[in-house]
Amino acid sequence: MKISEILKRVCPAFSFEFFPPKDDDGFDKLFQTIDQLKRWNPAFVSMTYGAGGSTRAKTIDLVGRIKDEIGLESMAHLTCVGH
Repeated sequence: MKISEILKRVCPAFSFEFFPPKDDDGFDKLFQTIDQLKRWNPAFVSMTYGAGGSTRAKTIDLVGRIKDEIGLESMAHLTCVGH
C-alpha cells in the first residue's frame, strides 16, 4: 500500500524510524524491537537509507523483511547528505 493512502485512512498517523544495524547482533535486536513496538499500531515504519552509502543495501533488504516477517508497512527514508 502507498504511504499516501495510509495517511488518508489513519488520522492521526505516526510511524517509527530506524537505522540499519551494523552487525548481525543488531539485526536480531532490531527485529525484536520492531516486533515489540508493533502493538502501538504505527501507520508504517521507515528505515534510513544511509547517506554515507554503507548501509544502503541493508535498507532495501530490511524494508522487505519488515513487511514480510513482521507485517508492518515499511518504506525507505531517503537522506540527501552528500549527494
